[in-house]
Amino acid sequence: MPTEMKLPVGITTLHLSRRSVLLLLLAVGLIGYGGYDYIQQSRAVNDAVAVRATVTDAHVDRLEGGRGIDYRPEVEYTYRYQGETYTSEQVFPGIGRRTYSDRSKAQSVVASYEPGTTARAYVDPATPSDAFLIRERTPLPARAVALGCIALGIVVLAGLGSQNPGQQEVRPAADVQSPQRQTWIDRNGETVNRLSKRLLGGCFVAFWLSMVALFFGLLNASDGSEGPSQAIRADTFGPIGLPMVAGFVFWIGMVLALSLYGVWSFSEYRKLRYRLKDPKPPSPFRHPSRLVTILGTDDGTLSEYGQRVRMTGWVFVIAAGMTAVILYLLYTAS
Repeated sequence: MPTEMKLPVGITTLHLSRRSVLLLLLAVGLIGYGGYDYIQQSRAVNDAVAVRATVTDAHVDRLEGGRGIDYRPEVEYTYRYQGETYTSEQVFPGIGRRTYSDRSKAQSVVASYEPGTTARAYVDPATPSDAFLIRERTPLPARAVALGCIALGIVVLAGLGSQNPGQQEVRPAADVQSPQRQTWIDRNGETVNRLSKRLLGGCFVAFWLSMVALFFGLLNASDGSEGPSQAIRADTFGPIGLPMVAGFVFWIGMVLALSLYGVWSFSEYRKLRYRLKDPKPPSPFRHPSRLVTILGTDDGTLSEYGQRVRMTGWVFVIAAGMTAVILYLLYTAS
């Protein structure tokens, strides 16, 4: 069974591995889902007819998943349309249910819908059983399309890249004259390498210890609350606030440690690249298609040069992802 699939695209050909084919299917699925949901939401919002609904229940659901805790506003209501009685739980139009990372935001959505009161609902004449309460589009379709485009871009870059990057052998160090100009990192490489690893290990352990302390702080606070929906107040220097602040600081420490290690690793990559035979291949850090291909290649099939490129690339990718988490938390907290 072939391990590689060739897909002609215009004047070029994409070389797809099994992993790339799966990622391509995921990308197409996300883009298709997002596009379909956007069309459905737009049609529902544009064609909606207002009806009077009776609220029978309103609460916030707590959802625990792999990415953390989310909160989903739940409102159940009944309404009549063209002589028929329907029941719906949709708050927003579309396929997916909107969730929030902040409980107060979800609570603010259901605050206007007290059980037993009447509210305005909107009905799409094409699907009268799927009414909704808030006449606005959700960001879910745009997020799905964005993730799909990112995955598609990775597939394209990997498929356009050279099929054997990172496999070039390097000449022995004794056969190559070292460049006369050396940076501070070159002169203190071992110290930087050792410091970055110790900082990363210490921050990693300290982060998870702070998460354990946060867990027990939340557990104790929950025991003292009147119910599951009771808001928990976190003082900055209390048993909940302090572990949260500490965890945030240690997370930033891990990002800094990874960045420091990445700088050292990049300097090692430059030394290995200097030892490549002429003509040297294009630098993977200037040609994203080559870098993506190396990142997705098994480490055992790469040369010493390719392994260093792969390590350096993944370190910066992980550091960038962790930085994105920090920015997202700061954005949602503002």
